[in-house]
Amino acid sequence: MLLVAAVGALAGVAVWFLLQRRHRLGGLPARRLLAAVAAVGLGCRLAFAFGTPTFYAPDEQAHFQYVRYLAEQRALPVQTSRMNDPTHDWEYYQPPLYYLVLAPVHLLADGLFHDRAITVRALRLVSILLWGVTLLFALRFLDELRVEGGLVRATVVGMVGLLPTYVFLSSSLNNDNLLVALGGAILWRAAKPASLRNSLWLGALAGLALLTKLTAVVFLVLFLTVPVVGLLRRSLAARAWPHALLATSLAALSFAPWAWRNQVVYGSVTAEEIANVPRRWDSMAEAVLGTLRYMQDSFWAVSGVYNNVAFFYPMIGRHLAYLALVGLLIGVVLRRDRLRRALPVDRDLVASLALALAVNALLVFRFGLLYGQGQGRFLYALLVPGALLVGAGLRMFTLADREDAPLHLTGFFATYALSFTAYSLAMFPRGDAPWGPAG
Repeated sequence: MLLVAAVGALAGVAVWFLLQRRHRLGGLPARRLLAAVAAVGLGCRLAFAFGTPTFYAPDEQAHFQYVRYLAEQRALPVQTSRMNDPTHDWEYYQPPLYYLVLAPVHLLADGLFHDRAITVRALRLVSILLWGVTLLFALRFLDELRVEGGLVRATVVGMVGLLPTYVFLSSSLNNDNLLVALGGAILWRAAKPASLRNSLWLGALAGLALLTKLTAVVFLVLFLTVPVVGLLRRSLAARAWPHALLATSLAALSFAPWAWRNQVVYGSVTAEEIANVPRRWDSMAEAVLGTLRYMQDSFWAVSGVYNNVAFFYPMIGRHLAYLALVGLLIGVVLRRDRLRRALPVDRDLVASLALALAVNALLVFRFGLLYGQGQGRFLYALLVPGALLVGAGLRMFTLADREDAPLHLTGFFATYALSFTAYSLAMFPRGDAPWGPAG
């Protein structure tokens, strides 16, 4: 397994070397780095999509059951079991949009091939397509904020394209994939000046996101935070209250029918307690430290049906995040002018995004304490602004001033993703996984 991981790392180093050679021959524009990230990201995702055994991703079989139910029954399912039940229907309480999108693909693939493994892989290809949409909107978001080049842009592109856990997630069946793509569109629209048209777009997109997964509530937090930050900073954003309320109200109205159904069917608007089994921790210290550790590891680099294929890869990402956090603290305390230059011009939006990220982290932490399911992928709805802050933190260090810093960061992420992909595929069992519980 280590040999395979080393081979993957060598492939990444080869990409790194080619980028550096191209830079020495005559510069390396941002579009070349983007092309490298897109090519490596697509290659890793295709390898996972076809090489991961059927249902060997977290909750993949439960998500497949939901899609199949819609395709065959033409009706919404009702939750009857809890996590890890043999019936594998513990995702039935989730909002339906992601599964409705996949149902026609299931019908087509199943009708043509009559093979469950092929159908699963066809559905995984939709996830890769959604990743492409996410990357496109991430670039538009950066353009709107005038983050045109340099280390910050390279960090966002590198994390969206090559973050190991996201590479694995966006190659499997999971409703987070549609949520992240819609989140990219929401962030792009949120970066535009306030207007009636933009507010309607934001409300409609947030409504679709809520009908995909309840984690999308963080976007409503973002909408409402912008005018609050504007009021505190005494900026023009303080006048955005009507737009924020319009977008939030439209999103809430879009979600209302599903909330009403949950209340009628399950006696709960969120219905999260219907499927999830409470976690009994031995102590509060174990609960807090265990949840924090799991959030970090599963954000950066895990794979497999139980998120247990990791080796030393999460440690790499954790330390990169710690370095970025130190950089942000240095910027706030000692190098404020440098930090301002590293961040986008729209300070109100950046502050609002940071607050929304904090709320998102608290919600994931709460879910981890209650159910032991505080997975880092639940932060991916705001992956783009999270990567923006990581890039700004790294930008505080002297080495980031080098002209070739974006090149080296791209080479690092390519090596990270290729080595992790090779190691994961080597660790996965041969053939299709049994229909066992997903952690």
